[in-house]
Amino acid sequence: MALINKLKGYIKTTRFKTTIWYSSLFLFLEIVIGLIIYFYLHESMHKQLDLSLSKQADMIYNFVKESKIDLSDFKPDSIYTSPDELVYDLIFEAVALNPRNTFIQVQFKDKTIFQTENLMGNNIDFPKIENNKKINLIDFTNKKLSHYIIRGAFIDKGMYKIIVAFPIDLIDSTLSSLTNIYIIIAPIFLLLSIFGGSVLSARSLSRIDSIIKKTDEITTQNLEEEIAGGEFDDEYGRLVRTMNNMIRRIKTSIDYMNQFSISASHELKTPLTILRGEIEVALKSENTPEEYLEILKSNYEETLKLINIVNKLFLISRIDHSLIELKRIDVSIENFLKNIVGQLKFLGREKSVDIILDIKKDIEINIDVELMRQVFTNLIDNAVKYGRENEPVIIKSDEDGNKTLKVSVMNKGDGIPEDNISKIFDRFYRVDNSRSRTTGGSGLGLSIVNSIINLHEGKISVESIPGKTTTFSVYLQKSINLVEV
Repeated sequence: MALINKLKGYIKTTRFKTTIWYSSLFLFLEIVIGLIIYFYLHESMHKQLDLSLSKQADMIYNFVKESKIDLSDFKPDSIYTSPDELVYDLIFEAVALNPRNTFIQVQFKDKTIFQTENLMGNNIDFPKIENNKKINLIDFTNKKLSHYIIRGAFIDKGMYKIIVAFPIDLIDSTLSSLTNIYIIIAPIFLLLSIFGGSVLSARSLSRIDSIIKKTDEITTQNLEEEIAGGEFDDEYGRLVRTMNNMIRRIKTSIDYMNQFSISASHELKTPLTILRGEIEVALKSENTPEEYLEILKSNYEETLKLINIVNKLFLISRIDHSLIELKRIDVSIENFLKNIVGQLKFLGREKSVDIILDIKKDIEINIDVELMRQVFTNLIDNAVKYGRENEPVIIKSDEDGNKTLKVSVMNKGDGIPEDNISKIFDRFYRVDNSRSRTTGGSGLGLSIVNSIINLHEGKISVESIPGKTTTFSVYLQKSINLVEV
């Protein structure tokens, strides 16, 4: 039973199907080639026979015609005792072409004057020929001469009737022998093709087996390993490279999810711990109404932090799963930025930071206003938080080519180390964790900014000189120019 199941399993494999296809194709080609050879030889041998018979009949006619001997007045002499000897002497060269199997009969005035010995005195009846061809080729039968069909070349011209014939049994026997040989060797070639097909399919698909084996060994614990064979420039090599790229993407996604889970848990843990601690203290001790009020205020602040983190995570999830549909409208960049700056003026009061708006040209852009408001609110908020006191935050807007608008947010402060610039848009990444904690940062703001700008088919860049200035530049597609400033 196990052997039968194993056999059934093998029949379903690509290796078996490849072998069958290869063998079937080989057998088909073998049959086609055999038929072509058979029919080619059949036609070729018959054509050669017709040519030989026609040539021989024509030579005999020419010999007897050119001799200009009137055989009707033949008289025996010391050289020729009969017309047969005389004709044989005349056509000797033609008869010598094939002395064994060729039947030759010559008639003069409807009287047989020459026959080859193999006719054994049996006259060949001259067929009725309706056309006027010089030489006629006809198949006929004569059981006294041969049990096979006889091919004959006939000439009926003037006083002469000439027949040159040949039994085609030699052709048939040759073709029959060829067929028998082919029938014998065909199964041998078929077996060889099956064996060769199985070997070729086994070798060609062995790399698939190794790919499957290695793929089965790869788990979430060893995603850094790669499948061997990607260096080959063939179908298997491309398959291996594609699978290795897929494994790397899976590893990146898993690493990101693990880091995201750890970072999200860490961000949520702090406000929850604070809430729990304050509530436990409030429950275990008696406090004055003023103290309870302070505890509630603190709880409220931590709750707002939790809500802010959850909202950001929800927004990120919607962006990642393409669930956000942009509600684009045409807006004036000057009015748009003035509105945002007016709402954020209060941010700089504690640090005596002025927010300065410098717009070179009012340009209309097509954006989702609410999402893009989050972008510039976050950038201006960060510029104020991480800038020096009494140093302004400068927002510049100007054209960057014919189709692009550039909006820059610049502050003066400690700046961003060069090694950190490539990571600041990663989720939960913070240049200085302790400083971000005091300013309430979660490490999600710049990631959301980058995602929203990508949704608008724009881009964002960062230039920072540690200890001097930091500039975030947003590039957006513009609509039409409005007003020169």
